[in-house]
Amino acid sequence: MAILKGKIEDRTIYSKELSEDIEVFVYLPPKYSTLVKYPVLIAQDGRDYFQLGKLAKTADRLMHEGTISEFILFGITHKGIEDRNSKYRPEGDKHDAYLRFLAHELVPWINREFNTLMLGSSTALIGDSLGGYISLKAALLYPNTFSKLILQSPYAPDSVLKEVEESNKISAVQIYHSIGDEEHAFKVPSGEVKNFLDPNRKLNCILAEKSMQYKYHEFNGSHLWVNWQHDIIPGLTFLFRD
Repeated sequence: MAILKGKIEDRTIYSKELSEDIEVFVYLPPKYSTLVKYPVLIAQDGRDYFQLGKLAKTADRLMHEGTISEFILFGITHKGIEDRNSKYRPEGDKHDAYLRFLAHELVPWINREFNTLMLGSSTALIGDSLGGYISLKAALLYPNTFSKLILQSPYAPDSVLKEVEESNKISAVQIYHSIGDEEHAFKVPSGEVKNFLDPNRKLNCILAEKSMQYKYHEFNGSHLWVNWQHDIIPGLTFLFRD
């Protein structure tokens, strides 16, 4: 097992918006110093990104190699599939409150507790599937707070495609966007078969028309962590190249 050059802490933040404690994994980079201000990357599905996606290990290695600049990584956890759906899905009963939590509670807490640059241009979100959707939605609502995105196979309903197309502010957001070339027929946990590929191609066409820092990648594979794990490297490199 790889040994991290940086370190991971387990923290808790109470959300008034959600009326609950939120567990947050925190990765501090190898040369973390209280004298330096760092950019920030916030991951939806934090436990999965740390354990299945190996996000902290990948970032740690790329930082140690000098491939990317150092940043502080935060992984937001949820309490299971029902809780995830209530927060991430557009029709979820905690959806709006979760978005407010991200912008109005989590980011200020991060800036109080850690040495950060405290600029929207230095704050990024990463998410897969519904986590990609909620990250994109947050940037649409709060582009001055979240101006960098890594979207891995994001859920892209017509409603969010329309919002992106009509947005005058999304052009200020730097985006790495990827999707698997086998994601035209993915069976979601409910058993329903979903086509993620075609909506993401539509999203690509919309974003490619805007004047912005944007990279689109179709990887060989499906809607699986084994694919997203490898795809993290080009995403981090695009946003944090040293």
